[in-house]
Amino acid sequence: MIALRYYQEKAIDELRAKSNNLLRLSSARPKTLSFQAPTGSGKTIVVAEFLKRFVLERDDDLRFSFIWAAPRKLHTQSKEKLERYYFDSKALRCINFEDISNHQIGNKEILFLNWESINRAENSVIIRDNERDFNLSTVLKNTIDEERIIILIIDESHHTADSEKSVDLIASTIKPRLTIEVSATPIKRGDDSVVVQREHVIDDQMIKEVVSINPGFKNTIVQGLADLGRVKSELSESADDFVLRMAITQRNHLKRLFEDADSDVNPLLLIQLPDKRQGEEDKKDDVEHELKERHSITVANGKLAVYLSEDKRNLEQITRIDSEVEVMIFKQAIALGWDCPRAAILVLFREWKSFRFSVQTLGRIMRMPELKHYENNELNAGYVFTNLGDLTIDPDIAGFACVYSAKRRDIYKPLALTSYHAKRFREETRLNPEFIDVFFRAADELNLKDKINLKVSGISKQMVTDGFITDIDTKIEHLVEPHIDESYGGETTQRRMLPVQSTQSPPRRECA
Repeated sequence: MIALRYYQEKAIDELRAKSNNLLRLSSARPKTLSFQAPTGSGKTIVVAEFLKRFVLERDDDLRFSFIWAAPRKLHTQSKEKLERYYFDSKALRCINFEDISNHQIGNKEILFLNWESINRAENSVIIRDNERDFNLSTVLKNTIDEERIIILIIDESHHTADSEKSVDLIASTIKPRLTIEVSATPIKRGDDSVVVQREHVIDDQMIKEVVSINPGFKNTIVQGLADLGRVKSELSESADDFVLRMAITQRNHLKRLFEDADSDVNPLLLIQLPDKRQGEEDKKDDVEHELKERHSITVANGKLAVYLSEDKRNLEQITRIDSEVEVMIFKQAIALGWDCPRAAILVLFREWKSFRFSVQTLGRIMRMPELKHYENNELNAGYVFTNLGDLTIDPDIAGFACVYSAKRRDIYKPLALTSYHAKRFREETRLNPEFIDVFFRAADELNLKDKINLKVSGISKQMVTDGFITDIDTKIEHLVEPHIDESYGGETTQRRMLPVQSTQSPPRRECA
């Protein structure tokens, strides 16, 4: 039996009370209840216990059938988690669509559905008509005919629930009396809401207190620049290799701190690879080679795991706090729903100048491995290492809303301005064929060939150093800029990569 925290008990009581209040309203319009809780607070367990008490502790004869919809494959993970949670009490039965009997959702049954599969009506086997008359519309109609109230739970609702197609699907096909939208970052609050404050989750020692961005980078880079008199500088390595080395150093440091705290936790380092772009090699092989050659971390010795759509290795025991796996490579596969509380460090490898990553990705390193804080505050933080010069953190990776907005005062009259614009954007990005002749003439006049320096001493790159984030569920534009609520901060420093100089002496010439 899971021991619920105070904030979880409070949220469960509020969900019960507000759900019942909304169902008692005589309005024919379906109601929506929003449940907002920070990443890592145990939203799934809270909803599972709420549903259990909702159906078992009633003073009326109402009967309920539930639909649990979630994006991607999260509905499968949620179903497995709820099945384990209800294993002893048998309070509710968890089913897939193919498990439905009598073409209806039974009393105290939860039907788990992939949201995308029912949101594409023209292609969905679940939605479209067939000769057996076995589809979602028929199942829901039969359920309602049996005088059972349908309640829809939308997990991670900010991904899909607010689209026009989703709203139409809920209203025309599912027709729930009550919809409960569950998210760390809900788009809308609905008719009522239950909110879990991040501070309460931290106080109950469920999640980490802060996320640190590139800790120690500034000191390391400045020290490296001061030591250029050596034959070979550590800064001769690539930016990716430098970031990886710093992250592994931090992982090993955390491991020693856990040992000092008499804990068996083996902290896990997550490496998020960029998606392969046309004309570029996949970075996976380079990262695996670097891990093997410089850090002795491989799949063969059990220290490396891979979680890619086409390649899954060493994942069997990875969620154990004492698992031997030290590093896991992934792309987008674990950005949603994956739960491994010992994950403590995230490495971001990105090819472009800035990168917007979702709260779901950062949430993988926010959980406390033993559901408690430690005396050493370094163990109560998550860590991000990246070669980027700035970061943007957005609750919804597809959202591009502005943080700041302005409105012109009503005292001003409308203005009519002439619009000037380029007819074709390609003219701004392509050189005119005449450029070649112009360039060669200018090169001759300026004697350009004698002014080009081919002996480059180094390449400079701006990198975020010593940043921090305290609230991962808040939209952040530009980590390196000051912010009024001080929920994040950071600065950049210049890192200079130098060519490797040989330490070997030239061969001696033997005399005859």
